[in-house]
Amino acid sequence: MSLSKHKNVPSYDFPEEILCEVFKRLPVKYVLRCGTVQKSWYSLIKTPLFISHYCNYRKLTGHIDPKYLLFHNLDNNSFAVRSDNKQCQEYCIFSYPLGLPASSWYVHSNGLICVSTMFDEEFDYNRSIYIWNPLVQKFKTVPESPLYTLTFMKATWNALAFGFLPEINDYVVVHIIKFSSSSESLSFNSSDPSSPVKCENYPHSVIIGVYSLNTNSWRKICQDKGFVNLICSSESVFVNGTAYWAGIDSSFQSVMCFDTNTNILRKIRVHNLFPDLDVMEYLIIPFGESIAYCIEGNENNSEEDEEDYWSPHLHIWLLKDSVTVEDNKIGEFFWEMRVSLDQYVWAQVLGTRNNGDPILAKSNSLIAYDLDTQEPYDFVESYDRLTPSCYKEDSVSPFFIRPFAETLVLLDIDRNN
Repeated sequence: MSLSKHKNVPSYDFPEEILCEVFKRLPVKYVLRCGTVQKSWYSLIKTPLFISHYCNYRKLTGHIDPKYLLFHNLDNNSFAVRSDNKQCQEYCIFSYPLGLPASSWYVHSNGLICVSTMFDEEFDYNRSIYIWNPLVQKFKTVPESPLYTLTFMKATWNALAFGFLPEINDYVVVHIIKFSSSSESLSFNSSDPSSPVKCENYPHSVIIGVYSLNTNSWRKICQDKGFVNLICSSESVFVNGTAYWAGIDSSFQSVMCFDTNTNILRKIRVHNLFPDLDVMEYLIIPFGESIAYCIEGNENNSEEDEEDYWSPHLHIWLLKDSVTVEDNKIGEFFWEMRVSLDQYVWAQVLGTRNNGDPILAKSNSLIAYDLDTQEPYDFVESYDRLTPSCYKEDSVSPFFIRPFAETLVLLDIDRNN
């Protein structure tokens, strides 16, 4: 057989060890492209072993890998991943895949997005929870929460959170229910939830369910103190193994947090940090190993001109821990003011950069605030090209912005389930 007949035919028979070394250095979308070259390559990249190698390599090179931001377009419910720099170049775009509800509640953490219809009237408050990898376009349905039957009881609030635990390469869902102290408790047969059976008052005021993606299972924790009276928003933040929610306790703003390492649920009072502010929105954003508490509202300037009587304000406070948690001793928290602004900027936090700096709109540009120096700086000079055509200046933000990381997790599942 003549060699010339095959001289232009490439050979793809490389040892798997060499292929793994090459593939683990590529961005996810190029790894997936390589998987279309031949079946053996796709079979290799979807193995749990390669996915684990890829994730471990990304953990080691995270400080030098490109940084990305996830832009959620609220106009058409689509997503775009862009570089975290002034150019904000588009890396990829995606939408909810077929079969995954386009719910208003979702949380992103380390490349995966947790979606639930639990808080969505459009989906009849269905209690389903999903975990989705948008880059590989695969998702899985989380097994039914052990708190599912308890949600038929009268609850004061119901909260969800989702986050990544880098120490053990695991993703967790936290589901918390606080029962009404005055309501009569009902027990439901999980096989027939339409048939309630009366029972004694539930002995614990708060039930916590924690789901592990690695084990695909839940564990349940009970606590006798509920701490906060109300969760202000279904949004949550997950930092360093701890989930945070903005809440209200009596007449005080508070933050409720649950540490997945110690299984401790506690309340952090915000106190009266905003005495002259007509509060419009609370927002918690991640900042390093802690969180920042943002309060957006109008300040009563009764001594100013009538046109400036109500002026938009934004205050950002950082949560500090005065003591290291050791030997089960819980550190004391306090708040430190970092940003207070009232002019030239639409007082709404659109999101955060990878370094934790909050992103705000200024005219048709995006600016960011360095929370260490307390100084603003230009981020994107013009974001007209990023916004939907129907957006009007000084209206509600057309998108949310959050840090985004790549991962191959869930590539090994055969189909969406």
